Amino acid sequence: MVENDGMERFYTYIDRLASALEKKDGIIYLEGINEALNYLLDDKTNHVLGSALSALFHTEKGHVVGRDFSKSDIRKAIQMALLKGLKRARITNAQITPDSIGMFIAYLLDKLYPGEKPTTMFDPLIGTANLATTIIIQSGRPMKVHGVDDDEMMLRLARNMCDALDMPHRLTFQDTLSYDSEPVDAIVTDFPPHKTSDATYFPYGVILHHVRALTAGGFFIALVENDFFDRNGIDAFKARLHEHARLYGLVKLDEGMFTTHAKSILIIRKHTKEQDDKEAFLLVDLPPFSDVAAFRDALDKMNLWFSKRKVDVQ
Repeated sequence: MVENDGMERFYTYIDRLASALEKKDGIIYLEGINEALNYLLDDKTNHVLGSALSALFHTEKGHVVGRDFSKSDIRKAIQMALLKGLKRARITNAQITPDSIGMFIAYLLDKLYPGEKPTTMFDPLIGTANLATTIIIQSGRPMKVHGVDDDEMMLRLARNMCDALDMPHRLTFQDTLSYDSEPVDAIVTDFPPHKTSDATYFPYGVILHHVRALTAGGFFIALVENDFFDRNGIDAFKARLHEHARLYGLVKLDEGMFTTHAKSILIIRKHTKEQDDKEAFLLVDLPPFSDVAAFRDALDKMNLWFSKRKVDVQ
């Protein structure tokens, strides 16, 4: 493995310890990631280590302590380990939002908040916190991460991810629809696929439940399946949503990015005291990120739209 910028070294630390725990003690790789990070951060693990594993943990920690890792190095290394762990556990990689999308959402946040930037960001389905941390690192400004998830192991990974990146956070193990968040400046999430046969479309419920937590003028940015507006109950969803917020924009992503369910970025804005409901709806059909010329042209058009938008009085 070639070490380029520290990311490989950090990944090697996690991988060797997670693999050793998996091989010697039968602990799944994903939990091994948690133990590797626990040991690095707190010099202890939740699992009792034998003498051989204790020696390995001590040796490997010595290879990373004192090194100057960037936050990007750390996040990418943990992401690489997570992808390997998900594959070993036969869990779809769809739980990890591609970096390119996280970076694009960071761009959207920068354009959507032209004045004072958000200081708190909430993900109601935080998972491993990879999306939230990608956005914050790309944005280059400090934000406190709020999040909730009903998968205890994933939430432990999210806590360790934030701790390793020295990001302030408030993460809760709870069902998202029973969790009431304190006020936050922005909400960002990636909805997993849901069956058409579901009686109540889960994303509708999550959006309606949490949009109220946004401060006035705040944005809810969500990755949704392309048939989001074709589900049963869409009219009732829109009617209830408009009590608190309004649909602000939709960015359709290149379908080639997805192996199964193609997605778009839905933008919703919390009502302000003074607002112009006649403001144009942002509608973009985004080309592949790899098509540099076409993508730059799309960004130019979006930048023009943002330059002309009305900035509501808060």
